Amino acid sequence: MTPLPDQSEQSLNGLAILIERVTPMLVDIGSWIFGGLIALNLVVIAALITVGPAHRLILISLTAFTCALPLDVAGIFLLRLTKDLKDVEIERVALRSFKDAGFPNIEAYFPDRDHRAAAPRRRSRLAVVYCLAIGTVTSGLTVAGLTAALWYMAWWIGVTLLAMIVAGALVVIAAFAHSLPPQSEAEQELKRRMHEEQSQ
Repeated sequence: MTPLPDQSEQSLNGLAILIERVTPMLVDIGSWIFGGLIALNLVVIAALITVGPAHRLILISLTAFTCALPLDVAGIFLLRLTKDLKDVEIERVALRSFKDAGFPNIEAYFPDRDHRAAAPRRRSRLAVVYCLAIGTVTSGLTVAGLTAALWYMAWWIGVTLLAMIVAGALVVIAAFAHSLPPQSEAEQELKRRMHEEQSQ
């Protein structure tokens, strides 16, 4: 049986490979999310501007949305740019362009072939991580802005929004939990043996 530290390292490596393989899907989903947040922010900002600085909650809401909007644009720009650079194979095209122009010793300015091949994967992974962070912040700002705007109407509407967001998240978690396949006998046996080894 593989020792536990090796399994942890293998798990992290497996997770990294999985993320690399699903990155195109994550880029598409991220683009939809950022596009939706941009549309929502623009619509609500336009409505709040017509209300004017009538109340502190309106100012809080408007501030949250105006902070979220540039970050949403940055997130969608980063995702699209990363995908387009990968599709164009920018490292290969740039090297070839400078070679064709007769630039002396151009290979010295570029990483070796292995590093050039790994660059798009690394860039994609970093883009997904950065966009996840940006998306978390902008989602929080958008929820805060919506809650403040609705709280201005009546406090219980803002509370209802927050409760429904929590309920929606729980429904998604429950759906994924119920869609997982049952443990196989081999997996149950493996977990039983690991538990016995850890308890000794």
